[in-house]
Amino acid sequence: MCGDGANDCAALKQADAGISLSQAEASIAAPFTCSVPNIECVPSLLREGKASLATSFQIAKFIISYALLQWFQCIQLYFWGQTLADFTFLYEDIVALVPLSIFQSYTAAYPILTKEIPS
Repeated sequence: MCGDGANDCAALKQADAGISLSQAEASIAAPFTCSVPNIECVPSLLREGKASLATSFQIAKFIISYALLQWFQCIQLYFWGQTLADFTFLYEDIVALVPLSIFQSYTAAYPILTKEIPS
């Protein structure tokens, strides 16, 4: 939904991607505000939205795989009669999670829109 006046504030607020084309009252209701009074920001908004969706999927897959890997490691060590110390869990989290989280935050939007749905 794109709007430029006060009469479409409710529609901008209810829309999945409401874009305000003015700096007036509609910019308060809309999640996105464009400083140019035309719809040239829509492709950029779609690219960034698709990139954020792909990043959310990527983070969820990473957290699930990391939890399963750590669970498998603990089960294997318990089978051998050993356990990981608290410091070892902290070390694993700092060495594995922090760098990967930083690198994932540098992921930018793909420069063109494609028809493929994020995996």
